[in-house]
Amino acid sequence: MPDALAAVDPRYAALYDRACEVLGSDIRVGSISIAGSVGAGTADAWSDLDLQIVATEGGYDSLVAEWPAWLSQITPTVFARTPIAPFVVNAITAEGLTLDLVIFKGEVIEFLPPAGYAVGMLSGVRFDHVEQALEYAVAEQLRGLAGPFISLVQRGEHLRHLAGVPHLLGLLTTVFLAELDAPPPGKLWNATYAPEQLAAVAALPPVSATRAGVVDFGLATSRLLVSRARPLFDRYSLDWPGPLARVAADRLRVCLGIETGGWLH
Repeated sequence: MPDALAAVDPRYAALYDRACEVLGSDIRVGSISIAGSVGAGTADAWSDLDLQIVATEGGYDSLVAEWPAWLSQITPTVFARTPIAPFVVNAITAEGLTLDLVIFKGEVIEFLPPAGYAVGMLSGVRFDHVEQALEYAVAEQLRGLAGPFISLVQRGEHLRHLAGVPHLLGLLTTVFLAELDAPPPGKLWNATYAPEQLAAVAALPPVSATRAGVVDFGLATSRLLVSRARPLFDRYSLDWPGPLARVAADRLRVCLGIETGGWLH
């Protein structure tokens, strides 16, 4: 058993051995290696097994096409699909283990994650610098307050509102990164953000698919973001979007009867 597997569920060792047994006897396979966090030496007890399979030039197409057959020889599964690309197989074994396989032609190609800051869930671009990401996050938060937040509340579309919670948290965590002047987070977020920042998010009110739930959570999240972002604009020599903030405050007052006091503008 490779030393790297010592950190994970011990059943993965047998799964790895079986994969090597099945694929190692296939003339279309040139090599098998462990990837992911196990391969990188950063795995913990909750990590899964990622394998890189290098196929021969002539055997690649048939190996990819016949993946259900050879995967079934490795292990029984309750889920096995290629949702990302034909050469990426995601599987859950009958024992509940996660097995992901990537099949390469001739040699391993390193897939690097996109560079830059991804802000929220709706941004179509990534930003090279944290101050650009900060500026976008604040403007997007204020735009949301002035528009979709009010519309969804007034229409009673509370379930749809909840679908946007990851977007709001993405905006907030961008502000956190700007506070720390930190690069985009990796796989483990707790190591990136400060304990005080994590505590601030934990203190937000619970969100539920009710008018009161989305209003309380939305306003608390917005207030936390705005109050922490405002001093950062001076640090990064940015212009605070005062006119947009005033319009958002006016619309909240007129449309929802909500007074934001001095925190919004």
